[in-house]
Amino acid sequence: MSSNYSPEIPCLYLKDWHFTRDFPDRNIYRVPHIFASDWLNEYFTSREDVQDDYRFIYMGPKGSWTPFHADVFSSFSWSVNLCGKKRWVLFPPGEEKHLTDIHGNLAYDVEDPTLKNRDRFESYQKLKTQLEVIQNPGEAIFVPSGWHHQVWNLDDTISINHNWVNGCNIGKMWNSLRGNLAAVKAEISDCQDMEEWEEHCQLMLNASFGLDYKQFCSFLLYIIHTRLIHLSENTDLKVYGNWFMGVNHLKFDIMQAKLTLEKLASDSDFNKLNYFCKAENDIRVIMEEIDTAMDRK
Repeated sequence: MSSNYSPEIPCLYLKDWHFTRDFPDRNIYRVPHIFASDWLNEYFTSREDVQDDYRFIYMGPKGSWTPFHADVFSSFSWSVNLCGKKRWVLFPPGEEKHLTDIHGNLAYDVEDPTLKNRDRFESYQKLKTQLEVIQNPGEAIFVPSGWHHQVWNLDDTISINHNWVNGCNIGKMWNSLRGNLAAVKAEISDCQDMEEWEEHCQLMLNASFGLDYKQFCSFLLYIIHTRLIHLSENTDLKVYGNWFMGVNHLKFDIMQAKLTLEKLASDSDFNKLNYFCKAENDIRVIMEEIDTAMDRK
């Protein structure tokens, strides 16, 4: 911009740069301890079959922005500004329905004047609650599960951002997964007589949501198994930022994951999948291991 950058060229914004994944030896930051219990990134960084995570760096000039949205998997998110300022507008769960048009599409920009068009956005006038935050350099912001938000860069800004899930919001992730599968099934309900329809729905779920029931089961089994090992060995689990998780936190994680795994195991959509035949035994075994570990402790 200071070198005659043409105003006709779009304002470019580098988003979702997997810096930590791509440069694992560059330890440029330490995850704050209050964000260290991060099942999502713990699981994905442990996998050798995929190279993926939910740890990002954003770099954007003044005037760049992120449209109205809620975070992936109904996860928590945290963001720390290394430099620059951001303006956040956040809406508690449920308020987003007033920012949805008559076709069920979420608004792209919460400051778009067309939101006041009642023929298009019928319930916009019922919008009651929104929070506005100015985030300064060196400050962290935490976004709870299901809170829709929009973000503007007020200066040239660089930030570190993580999406994360743990024992406090795993139930919301499960509900979001189920809800998205229901939406997929409704969308292609006219094809339900096709062979392997349930499996095709899972493929579409993975494509649209980023996760399917098989991966979710694997995710829960990994979290439980990892914590059972440390519980049995009476050792602390090292998590992000070189923080350590003690016995009470291990037990909390195990029980929260177990509750969700029980819901998954009893879900009729999961029971119809080919994968369930194998998973059923794995789930039974790990449930027995949990009972044994908890009795011992």
